[in-house]
Amino acid sequence: MTITVLGCVPPLSLLYMDASADGVEEMARSALSLTRSALAERDNESCFFVRATGVHRFITRYHVENRAARALATISVQYSNARGREKERYTKGDESATNPKAYPLADSALTAKILNLVQQAANYKQLRKGANEATKTLNRGLSEFVVMAADAEPLEIVLHIPLLCEDKNVPYVFVRSKQALGRACGVSRPIIACSITVNEGSQLKPQIQSVQQEIERLLV
Repeated sequence: MTITVLGCVPPLSLLYMDASADGVEEMARSALSLTRSALAERDNESCFFVRATGVHRFITRYHVENRAARALATISVQYSNARGREKERYTKGDESATNPKAYPLADSALTAKILNLVQQAANYKQLRKGANEATKTLNRGLSEFVVMAADAEPLEIVLHIPLLCEDKNVPYVFVRSKQALGRACGVSRPIIACSITVNEGSQLKPQIQSVQQEIERLLV
């Protein structure tokens, strides 16, 4: 008597019992093939996921680095423009660009006269260049007057000199450009301060006295 169960799949052991040896081998191959296909599909999905993740990370890193580079370039351009505007203001002699602590500040006519005298004093060996040398001449009582640059950065490095000049009763004045003061002193580098020294027999004595009087009028 044969009992047939409808709607149920026979177990694999029953299939093996009913099948021949060739049939069993064929079913084993089919099962192995299905297993390999499933594994390959799983591996392909994993590889695709890994590659997709890597591409996403690459794109994200590229955009982040690109944004950082653009931001850095923007900051650099803004800084350059700001420095260019500052340099242009100093070149044109804009008084608003000058530190208000740089007082008294010589006008263009007096600046030209001072720089010309500084150049002659350098030729006559009556000039000391630099804030330290100017300070030494003041302490030793050898200074006729002191010239400082209003664009010294920071200006505080020369602000002790006016106090010392007032204590020693020596005239002092600011000019706008340390580069121009350096050229007048006969050097290629900027000079933030210089001192015209005393020489009783100097041919520059009348010019020195004239500049001293003009500087004193600025202080009044």
